[in-house]
Amino acid sequence: KQWYQRRVAITAGSSGEAQRGLGQMPKRGLDSSINEIARFYKLNVAKKLVSVVPLKVPRQSKAFADDLYPNTVGLNAAMTADEFAEGKNSEPLLAPFLELQQATSTSKGFTATEKGDNSEEVAALRKEVADLKKTVTERDATISSLKADISQLQGKVETLESENGRLTAAAAETNGEDEIAELQKNGVDQAE
Repeated sequence: KQWYQRRVAITAGSSGEAQRGLGQMPKRGLDSSINEIARFYKLNVAKKLVSVVPLKVPRQSKAFADDLYPNTVGLNAAMTADEFAEGKNSEPLLAPFLELQQATSTSKGFTATEKGDNSEEVAALRKEVADLKKTVTERDATISSLKADISQLQGKVETLESENGRLTAAAAETNGEDEIAELQKNGVDQAE
C-alpha cells in the first residue's frame, strides 16, 4: 500500500468547549513508548490556551509496536527545488519510524538561555547600550542648559536694543549726532 493509503479508524471525540483551530504534530514527533499514533493541538478560545489532544492505542505491552509505526516520510527531500520548479512529482522518501525518532531526539533544536556561547558579546552590547543611554542623558542636560542660556541672552539683546533705540532717539533730539560728527572732523576721539 502507498504511504498515504494506510489509515486507522478512530472513534469520534467531542468537546464542550469552543475551539478556533487545530494543528497536528508530525509523525516523527510522536511518543512510541506510550503507543501514541497522533497528537493534535487545539486552540481553545474560552481559556485562551492550546490544549494537547493525544491519540493512543491501548496496549498492555510497552514494546515497540511495528504495526502502529510503519515507514513514514523521512527528513530528506525526495527532489531538489529545481526539479520541483520544473513541475516534476515524486513520492516522498520513506524512513523507518525508529530512525526518525532517534534523529529527532538527538537534534535538540534551539533553546533560549540567559547565558550561552556568546555571553561576553551580549554583556559588551548591554554595556554599550547603557553607555549610550548615559551619553544621551548628559547631552539632553547640556541642551537644556544651552537653551536656558540662549533665552537669557535673547532677553539681554532685547534690553540692549531697546536702550540703543532710546539713546538714538534722545541723541537725535539734542543734535548729538552733529556734535559727534564735528568732533570726529576735528580729530577728537569720543573716548576722551
